[in-house]
Amino acid sequence: MASVDPTCAGISSNPDISGPGVRIALYLQSLLSVILVRVSPKDAPGAYWSMTSTAISLIISSVITSAQRKISLLDAIVVVYVLLLPVLTSAFGLSEMLEPSQRKSSTHLVHSPLLIIANWMRSALTYAFALYVWISAPTLGSGPPECNEATRLIFFGASLPALGSGRFLSLAVWGVATVLFVKRTIKGSMTISIAFRALFSDTASQALLQPKERPKNEVLQECVTVVDFATGDTTDTSRFLQPRQIFYGIIKGVTDRILSWVPSGTDRWYRLYGRTALISLLASCAIIMTELELLLNKLEILPLLLTISPLLSLYESILSRSSTGPTTETRLIRFYIRRAKGLQRPRTEFDAYLPEIIDRLPEVLRKAQTPSPFAVITIDEREMYTSRAEESTCDPEWDESFDVRVGNLSTIVIRVFDHKCVDLGLPGFIGFATLLPFALMPPPTKEGEQGIQEAHVKDIPLVREGRTVPSMTVSISLSTDTRVPPGLPAVPQAVELQEMHIRRRVAMAQLGDRRWGRKKDTRTYVYNVPDQNALDFKL
Repeated sequence: MASVDPTCAGISSNPDISGPGVRIALYLQSLLSVILVRVSPKDAPGAYWSMTSTAISLIISSVITSAQRKISLLDAIVVVYVLLLPVLTSAFGLSEMLEPSQRKSSTHLVHSPLLIIANWMRSALTYAFALYVWISAPTLGSGPPECNEATRLIFFGASLPALGSGRFLSLAVWGVATVLFVKRTIKGSMTISIAFRALFSDTASQALLQPKERPKNEVLQECVTVVDFATGDTTDTSRFLQPRQIFYGIIKGVTDRILSWVPSGTDRWYRLYGRTALISLLASCAIIMTELELLLNKLEILPLLLTISPLLSLYESILSRSSTGPTTETRLIRFYIRRAKGLQRPRTEFDAYLPEIIDRLPEVLRKAQTPSPFAVITIDEREMYTSRAEESTCDPEWDESFDVRVGNLSTIVIRVFDHKCVDLGLPGFIGFATLLPFALMPPPTKEGEQGIQEAHVKDIPLVREGRTVPSMTVSISLSTDTRVPPGLPAVPQAVELQEMHIRRRVAMAQLGDRRWGRKKDTRTYVYNVPDQNALDFKL
């Protein structure tokens, strides 16, 4: 709590900036957003945008009022503390949304360019405002300098002089956080640049569908040995797979890194309860320190109305679940993107030439007319898988697979793009097809019926510009057999061993002579493929 110096008539606070209505609005928004992410993730973006807009508005209004010298140093400190809540809540929400990309599966989140920019801008404004407050603390505010000297900073229960040790501690903490943020911004400058351009250009947004770097001519062999200490059983598995692709995405903050660094972060218990407990603890500290800075004054009603967005979203989620009948069940399936036929580039460099002239061009130039197609598979417009681009072919043979959890109402959309057009900044969309996993693999006809289900769908016509194009097709397969991790369907030949990595994980408990747990050794062999186009698979 702020104390008052005898030489100071009293430390004033601006209720429009640090009043209880503003604070409680952000408290409730943060709480409801965390609950909403757990109960109904598809409705969470509305609460996220409401909270982000409130945080940005609070920063802008604080900067304007401080420039007009209408707020005190105490108000500015409270704003800095309150802004920690959107940072923590958004980190929690993003960690939940990014969970598919953090697992070993090949799917990743469908990123909105506006989400990338808004998340970065909110962080930039938060760090800039915090540094501005503590750098200009001696002269900041509407009151006399004596009031600033009398202001105290509450830091995890310790009462520190705001212009003494509290200021230096805050400058050190926010300075380090800002340096890390600037470092991440420089590293992700290409992502921010593409996201800015994607806000105004559909062709620029196509770059977010592709990996940051072209895939290397490498194939990985993963050999896993698991030893059960209780039974003494040993299990060996081996599979070939392609290197994981890295895509443009959300620039993670310090809190996101903390959540990803926790060693037990991959356990099921941690995913369900650990993140929530950790974020709740950090948010509670921020709220307690904020309230210790102020005494409650009158309650503003207008800011509390801002909490209506996540509250209505949460209520709507509960109503929709009860009104649509039984809760939809989910199941894990393996999706195979097999091949495509008859694909044509949407635009080429030779569109201005007559067909007679094109026929007289050398074979190398005529080959440039063929697409380098890659497929983008989206599941409920939330998760996305991107295949590798097949160079200069109208009939690509991808034969790639990934595991994904789908519900009875899930929709899978296959979109095919031309890598050449995307690189040239031209519209690269070739066509799309829509699938319903429930219709292809319905639930069993008898209760308790077990077994592996499979569905093979060949030559699905693609739709382009509102018309079905029968000459362009795509083939896929679905299967409920996910016992073995997905990998290459065949063993590659003509490869050279480049390097090997070994990783060991041990989880063991011992009582006397008895031991429980297991040891897992993972050996990864990296093979170089000299000529990707000449890669041959032996079934």
